[in-house]
Amino acid sequence: MGAPVKEPIGTSLVDRVEAKIRALFREGLPITSDVVAYIEATLGSADPHIVADLLDRPGESESDTLLELVFFPDADFQCGLETVLMGGGLEANDRSRLAGRLMDVPAWARLVFPSCPRQMGCRLPRAGVKPFLARLRLGWSIDGRLRKALVQYAARQGGAGAAPGLLKVKLRNAGLQQTDGQVGLLVDFLERMPPDDGRWDACFDFLMAFLPEHGDTHNFFRALMARKMYLLRHLAKARRQAEQMSRSNMETLSATGFRAAYFDTAAAEQALGYIDAIALAVYGRTEQFDGTPVSTDLGTMGAADIEGVVRRLL
Repeated sequence: MGAPVKEPIGTSLVDRVEAKIRALFREGLPITSDVVAYIEATLGSADPHIVADLLDRPGESESDTLLELVFFPDADFQCGLETVLMGGGLEANDRSRLAGRLMDVPAWARLVFPSCPRQMGCRLPRAGVKPFLARLRLGWSIDGRLRKALVQYAARQGGAGAAPGLLKVKLRNAGLQQTDGQVGLLVDFLERMPPDDGRWDACFDFLMAFLPEHGDTHNFFRALMARKMYLLRHLAKARRQAEQMSRSNMETLSATGFRAAYFDTAAAEQALGYIDAIALAVYGRTEQFDGTPVSTDLGTMGAADIEGVVRRLL
């Protein structure tokens, strides 16, 4: 496999990022259960010696897929790299320099197999450098207002809530355009959502999925309420479909052209709670639908209560 290559640590950001990537590789990349399952399904065995040998021979179909899985940066890797990036990013020419360096002197990575104490490793091949760096979103940098809000959040949380470094990683992975509306909502969320609220992390993750879909939105309260109504209507439709299926024979329904559409009702009910929690924290209110009080937080409701709201939409 060869010994790890140690590079001198420079003072520029690109130098520090390169050094950190190599250091994190040397610390070890965990072979997760998903990767083990793929290996067993493809090779018939997850023997560490076979895996390490295959990874050291890029170009073969099995090894290329395996390399993508092994060198997919997880949250721990990204949090480690964020200690150097600190919410910043690399310019295009620096990203090209970094890619060139990792191609010229391939980075060596220790592979961590839970059942194998022996050190094994491989090098990131040239063909894998650009896809790996693309997943890190190194060209993205955090908006100054959002950076300040994260600093204030960290000072205020007192050990409660999510780690600021992980929040920066989630923001980087979301790749937000950081419009005024997006930044404003996130700043208000960081300032007003109680860090000890048990839904804090889930609400933040909801925003990371929700905000990229609304790059041109200016009124995020209305956007959140539109999503809430969308979910309530589809929950109502799912309930009607379930009742119809329980009352009728499936063969008869099929003959009429009935097609059962899948809708994750449990996920929708959770999202309704997140929307209300965000709206109440940021805007101090939520929307009234079908007689639901404006102060009602669906996240505090039980399944039976939400069921009642949905049935009033039937």
